[in-house]
Amino acid sequence: MADLDSLETTVFDAIILGTGFTQTIVAAALARAGKTVLHLDENDYYGGESGAFGFKELLTWADKVAAEVPTDEASNEDPDKIEFAKLVAKAYDHLEIQLFSDPSVLEGKEQTIDLGSIQEANKNGSLDDRTKALQEHITGSYSGATTKESKEAIQILAGWAAQRNSATTASNFRSITFSQIASLEELFKSSRKYNFDLSPKLLYSRGPLTNLLISSGIGKYLEFKLLERTAVYESLTDKVEMMPTSKEDVFVSKALSLKEKRLLMKFLQFAVDYKNQAEVWEDYKNAPFTQFVQNKYGLTDKVLTAVVYAIGFDGNDNATTTEGLKSVKVYLQSLGRYGNSAYLCPLYGVGSELAQAFCRVAAVYGGIYMLQHGLKNHNVDQEANQWKSVIDHTGQVLKANQLICTREYLSRGMDAYLEARILNRSYVSHCILVTDRSAFGETTLCKTLFPMGSLVLNPGEKPERTNEHTISVLQMCGGTMSCPSDRFILYIWAESDSAQGSAKEALTAAIRKLVHIPGDALSLKAPTTAAASSVAAAVANEGSKPVHSLDEAPPATTGSPASTSDNASAVASGSGQDGLQPRMSLDQEMDMETVRQEILKAEKKLFDESTESSSSTPVPSRPSTPAPPGSSGSTSSSKPLSKMFQKSKSAGSLTTTPLISPVALFALFYKRTTSWPRVPYPIGSEKLKPLPENLTLLRPMDHSLDFEEATEEARAIFERLCPDAEFLPPTPEPEDNSSY
Repeated sequence: MADLDSLETTVFDAIILGTGFTQTIVAAALARAGKTVLHLDENDYYGGESGAFGFKELLTWADKVAAEVPTDEASNEDPDKIEFAKLVAKAYDHLEIQLFSDPSVLEGKEQTIDLGSIQEANKNGSLDDRTKALQEHITGSYSGATTKESKEAIQILAGWAAQRNSATTASNFRSITFSQIASLEELFKSSRKYNFDLSPKLLYSRGPLTNLLISSGIGKYLEFKLLERTAVYESLTDKVEMMPTSKEDVFVSKALSLKEKRLLMKFLQFAVDYKNQAEVWEDYKNAPFTQFVQNKYGLTDKVLTAVVYAIGFDGNDNATTTEGLKSVKVYLQSLGRYGNSAYLCPLYGVGSELAQAFCRVAAVYGGIYMLQHGLKNHNVDQEANQWKSVIDHTGQVLKANQLICTREYLSRGMDAYLEARILNRSYVSHCILVTDRSAFGETTLCKTLFPMGSLVLNPGEKPERTNEHTISVLQMCGGTMSCPSDRFILYIWAESDSAQGSAKEALTAAIRKLVHIPGDALSLKAPTTAAASSVAAAVANEGSKPVHSLDEAPPATTGSPASTSDNASAVASGSGQDGLQPRMSLDQEMDMETVRQEILKAEKKLFDESTESSSSTPVPSRPSTPAPPGSSGSTSSSKPLSKMFQKSKSAGSLTTTPLISPVALFALFYKRTTSWPRVPYPIGSEKLKPLPENLTLLRPMDHSLDFEEATEEARAIFERLCPDAEFLPPTPEPEDNSSY
């Protein structure tokens, strides 16, 4: 625990515990409004459950959480005691680390080191003795233990094989291979180049969070890349297929028939303005979204998949028509703001970078930040049901009018109340997977969805079990500063209705469709050494690709659209099409409305002409569509759309699958609880002492792809506490000689 000096001031307007995403927004807003804020975190990093780690730090986090086993203690235990580590561990379960063998690392010279006999011989010894014996055995067998990283890898592997309560149980390491040691050594060498997210997400280009970053000026602290593509797994064809997710994609897509394109375009035009056409959907507002689009627009299964999963999916498998239309509209409104994509991906780890950006603002306006600061007890006035203070590890009493925190900072008594109020429990299974190449061919930054019921989780067994919820996949590349340029990270997650069953059991079926898992015969076939060498250059320069900043906008470009052959040659040379994307600015966003209207007119005319001539006529290339003469708007909006997006990858030019299968190198599985009290409450829970009136308990991070729910929660909390203040107004520039 850090030895910090006592605070001179111990009374504040608000004390906020934890630097999770929602807490940091509230802290910035309160400080900006002139409130005194103390922001404490027992962790030594920002972000909380949305934190980001280097490789070594991720292993440390996993082992720390797995080793802390929650236990029920005597009922006379102090109800005001804060047990942070135990409540964090309570939120995670089924942690498991897998380090895969890859003989190609050692050019086929694979050897196996048996550890079972050493484990058995030292089973009654202390953990230190078991670890030392295993370490000596591995070092004596592995001739490559000459570098600092190789020695560190052996030490970690010995520790995993020796421990009984860790993210890697001893049973997983009855033996290890030379290639596992070499792979772990390489991961250690690149540890600082990784930024692993515990709760990966994206931002809608025109969503609540992006708008807040723009209006407040906080976006100047951040840089982004555009999401390239969206793919959906088709169970009938057993393929992962790229979906047309914009009007441009629909127009050039070869995956949809002419009739399907017309149906989809008709629906998209309606969705943009659905609120003014209530008569179309009001009878279905509480019905399933899929029922509405099928009954009203007669969409085929493929188009329905594109609408529901590729465009409208927000993490809610059972979305109503009202919820689905809202998601589709936000998606469509986000297209064209910074390019032909609806999503922005923050660099250097999603959650922690956003959290730190808001923390900077709070600190500028007087907020006090203390990481790695332990807390002991809460003081509550039971009669008035008011929270009074918190006692930290130094014994100092810290007071405030309001306490804002997440569940892991509750006292034993408070947590018991919350636990008793939960009736319908929910969880999210997660996997962080490192691979040696993209799972989607030339596409490097991609989201993928496996619809519910599309995968068999227990192949060969009876009865069969399929995935009960959609499985989401987000692939990160070196260009996002999340990993080295020759590596990729796949984040895989899915909701679960039960604490039973591991994350590995829930997600492996999806992983098998995307990568080769060494030792797993049901996954994709292993690539040959020759094949791997032939495409190694495709990702060699990924880390050098330019990124997008919210301080700069993409100027209009000139020239003809890039062809499929151009895309292929760029990938072969390792340059990548997104390497040519210019930087973006929040105050110079692209004015697309006029161009969109012209595109709609051109598409309608083309579809009508194509239908009249012949239903078998191939869909021609999308024409350039300049803005009409005399139209107003920015300079960029007067350029043809084909020129503005000439470097975008169209649906027809993308390879759906990689040339060779990517190989899984490392995986971390874990299951996180997102359970939250929902009406109806369990019978009897209403008799329990409720939480203090001046304590605001934040919801756990949800499993949706965007930050909308957390952003709106932060806004609602601020408006309740400061009803007459503006929520995060623009921060003045330093040269204004203001208080900034």
